[in-house]
Amino acid sequence: MTPPSGEDLPLPDSDELASLLTRNGLRAVYRVLFESRGEPLTMNQIRERVTALDGTSHSQTDRRVRDLRDVFDVESWQEGRTHFYLLKGRRSEPRDRRGGLSAAARARVFQAYGARCAWCGRTPKEDEVKIVVDHIVPLDLGGPDREENCQLLCEEDNHAKQARFAEHKDRAEAISKAINHDDVHLRIGELLKALKGTEVPIDLINLVAREENRGDPTRRLRELRILGWTVTVRKEREGKRTLSYYTLEHAELWPDEGPGPVVRRAENERRRSKKQRSG
Repeated sequence: MTPPSGEDLPLPDSDELASLLTRNGLRAVYRVLFESRGEPLTMNQIRERVTALDGTSHSQTDRRVRDLRDVFDVESWQEGRTHFYLLKGRRSEPRDRRGGLSAAARARVFQAYGARCAWCGRTPKEDEVKIVVDHIVPLDLGGPDREENCQLLCEEDNHAKQARFAEHKDRAEAISKAINHDDVHLRIGELLKALKGTEVPIDLINLVAREENRGDPTRRLRELRILGWTVTVRKEREGKRTLSYYTLEHAELWPDEGPGPVVRRAENERRRSKKQRSG
């Protein structure tokens, strides 16, 4: 891997960096990533090197890596169960997180989720995992820094989610156009429209659908046919997995009342007809 030139990155001891990162802990994390920008690091390696610098508590390093992303492009990805981090450059526009969640709002999020990870269901007390407040729609994709856009994730799943988004960073514009819609059909449909003519992997559709364990994005894709859409699928075997890729061939305008009510009426009518035939 070729390391970035670093021409656009401020030096760790520079006044410019001090003006960008006002906290010593953040500057320590930056120094570690800056000095290792040709060498991807695991979170454990970052913690060890930060501690060697200034004795910063391990428990704060994860948050500081996330905070660093407000100003700098820190790429993350997953290999097996290990997550890696690499400082790539500056963000084109610093992320604005002024205000943030209040302590009361964070407490309500913890209460709403029962201090349990929204993805795997583990808890600190029962499973000895660390729980963090996660933005369901990432801030850098236009998600609001508000309570209703927050969930609880264990640290492992939070890193996995970051890595999943990082895998599709070349599609960030298409994702940002789709992921903030209220209706799941709109989220999936707008993603397909933004990437029309290209195959969209099911893992990206699942990511944008935002249904986690509560829904079935492949069913939503089938329901688009009710609206007159044509979406083709290609399946490919990779090891023990079968991967699906979807391509939008034709899209209709969204109904004025939204796709959800139209789909529900069609499904209700289908069930009534089936019941009449069987009865």
